[in-house]
Amino acid sequence: MKRVLVTEPIHEDGINLLSAREDVEVISADNADPATLARLIPGVHGIAVRTAKMSADLLSLSKELQVVSRHGVGCDNLDVAHLSQRRIPVAIAAGANSTSVAELTLAMMLTLTRRLRDLDQAVRANNFGARSKLLSLELEGANLLIVGFGRIGRKVAARARAFGMHVTIADIALDHALANKLGCKAVEDFHPELPNADILSVHVPLDDSTLHLVSDEVLSQLKPGAVLLNCARGGVVDEAALLKALENGRLAGAGLDVFSTEPPPADDPVFGPLLAREDVVLAPHAGAASTGAMRAMAMMAAQNILDCFDGVLKPDCTFNLEALEPR
Repeated sequence: MKRVLVTEPIHEDGINLLSAREDVEVISADNADPATLARLIPGVHGIAVRTAKMSADLLSLSKELQVVSRHGVGCDNLDVAHLSQRRIPVAIAAGANSTSVAELTLAMMLTLTRRLRDLDQAVRANNFGARSKLLSLELEGANLLIVGFGRIGRKVAARARAFGMHVTIADIALDHALANKLGCKAVEDFHPELPNADILSVHVPLDDSTLHLVSDEVLSQLKPGAVLLNCARGGVVDEAALLKALENGRLAGAGLDVFSTEPPPADDPVFGPLLAREDVVLAPHAGAASTGAMRAMAMMAAQNILDCFDGVLKPDCTFNLEALEPR
């Protein structure tokens, strides 16, 4: 019998997929506190995890562990190095939330460029005259620079092209054929494109190479009045540099779904001012918070565990595939 721990609530269809297997016992944690998980982890063969922090100390409690499956794609809450050292695959719900995140990105883009918050407040204040001053940036003909051409970046690019935007995509591993098919300019280095960008949207994972990828230097090279969007991972954007760029008027606004500290503390000298700004649109790491994405991620997280047990885990769903390859 394989024992599978589900650290946090997931869509019932994912639970049902696991429970339908006669050789699988599902253990659902009441909460994701480390003490609770430490009590439940010993002896489990698989773990389905959303945002719970899974340290090496916790993971080492199960000698029988065969797979850790993320309810999502980012793995910065897992000690991947520990799992790779033990030859344990880290599975991800590849593509399950890409539509939801792409749509949130476009929603933030439109909210900022159409100045919807200001327009909303103007109506509530019975100030219809504000419409002559609150002019928007039309997306048609605007220049969008997308850093990261993975599943989400590709969907953002396709939707932006439907608006008639000029889209430049940057990635260290470019799919030139797809970029050409979408009508996008493709580059490996995004830095030379910054002075032309009306909107910069980042869609890269967080690792040592992308930490503070959007720095003071990068923001200072953007076209004055540009907009920044981060629906990827907190830490990709240097939030202190972002605050500086907003305060000195370099940027017209920013949309943030993710933060280097979550939730962002209101009494922090950087987060406090960011949270108070009217030109910043915020969401609580809600890129995947759609009914379709939540079900798809639960189903894929469960299926990846079963596939691992059966020896058929897909390579594109294996986050640490390179580390697991024969040495």
